[in-house]
Amino acid sequence: MAGNDRILKQLQEIVGAEYATNDEALMYPYSYDLTWNDPHMPDYVVLPKTVEQIQRILRLANRERIPVVPYVTGTNIGGLCIPEEGGILMDLKRMDQILEINTETGYAVIEPGVSHAKFSAALKKHGYEFGWGVHPASASVLAMAINHGIGHLNGRFGINSQMISSMEVVLPTGEVAKIGSCAYSNSWHSLYPLPMLAGLFIGWIGTTGIVTKLGVWISKIRPYKDVLTIAAKSAEDMTKYMVAWRDLELCDEVTAVSWWLAQVPIPYPYKEKPANEPEWFSYTVISGWSEEEIAYKRKMWKEVVERERAKGVKLIDFEYPPEAKRGRTELPSRIVGSTKNYSKACGGGLAWPGTFTPAKNWPIIYEKWKEIYIRHNLSPAVRFTDYRGSHYGMLRLMTPFDKRDPKAVQNAREAMKECIEVGVPLGMIPYKPPVEYWNIINKYADPGWIMLLTKIKDCLDPNHIMNPGKLGVR
Repeated sequence: MAGNDRILKQLQEIVGAEYATNDEALMYPYSYDLTWNDPHMPDYVVLPKTVEQIQRILRLANRERIPVVPYVTGTNIGGLCIPEEGGILMDLKRMDQILEINTETGYAVIEPGVSHAKFSAALKKHGYEFGWGVHPASASVLAMAINHGIGHLNGRFGINSQMISSMEVVLPTGEVAKIGSCAYSNSWHSLYPLPMLAGLFIGWIGTTGIVTKLGVWISKIRPYKDVLTIAAKSAEDMTKYMVAWRDLELCDEVTAVSWWLAQVPIPYPYKEKPANEPEWFSYTVISGWSEEEIAYKRKMWKEVVERERAKGVKLIDFEYPPEAKRGRTELPSRIVGSTKNYSKACGGGLAWPGTFTPAKNWPIIYEKWKEIYIRHNLSPAVRFTDYRGSHYGMLRLMTPFDKRDPKAVQNAREAMKECIEVGVPLGMIPYKPPVEYWNIINKYADPGWIMLLTKIKDCLDPNHIMNPGKLGVR
């Protein structure tokens, strides 16, 4: 048994005996994830059901100086919920209620344990949707949104953190605060025009508090959809096409994948691309309210393709299989619904370097990453995706590896760290970064940024109990 009986008894008094444990057999699944991050055992696992229980747990943790790591389904790929300093692993999956679906104003209010499958099913009954990403249907909507997760509407709306409308949060010291319109009424429709305090809890990977309720904007499902596809011989040609098309802001999503990522599972170890195959494949999802609207968007897309070809951009026609098209237009879907599918052939390990990068540097970084990965005998399984029209985008390198082999783990780990070192000077900002990534990117950071980050963390979490160490500064 881990921890001590005195603390365990207090936790059990808060949530009930069956929802707090220090049994190592029960806690072991919380000690690791798919990544190369080293496993660490918590001292206790606790499953609260109410905000009041969370408050009491955090007050206990502050008195005793015990670390607290918030957790929902553990599907992140960054080691973000591994309790590196032990302490209390707070599993929020019992808080799984959809509290409101407001179609008049276009928002919903959810708890942390609401999965994408549950949320999707509930919204579809009303003819609405949210931004579903490529992840397990069991993943937490709230956790993805507050950690800048992506979805299939990111071309139209941006990433899912841009769809947050209000929130309720428990601070590390146990106080509760509502942020946004819900602070003044029972409406959760907007963060604006108030001071943007929600930013204290978005992107902080559980180090500044626990979001217990989240308002998100929802959108009506458009009845007409199509998937348009094109291929290219090089990352440079694919990027030119994507920039030209995305600037029109007509699609729900535009993504391109390298040949290695187009293979599911990703080839492991490295496999050479057949010489006659394009290196890049792109799909773009368009939607509309009528056939006429879809026809217009197809027409504009074709004009972009022909215009780029006339400039010398080498684009190659190819057609998505019908089943793959269905997967792209009916998310969340088991067809493309889990990044875990990428690692099925190698031994269960999966992580990535990336993600937010200006498009002009995609081809430059890709070629550098490709050299690094081939040298490490890994496949350069890279994805480009545009967010919110032309304003920013994704560059990510999905990396399967054999977790059963320490040498394979270390090899992948070193390759990914090399990629971060290459990418940061060219504008890449890691997404949900492991601590080792923070240690790299913080070397490049403006000193004032580190100072401000540290001051905010110290102010909100004076005893440094919330997911300690995960920011690389506290």
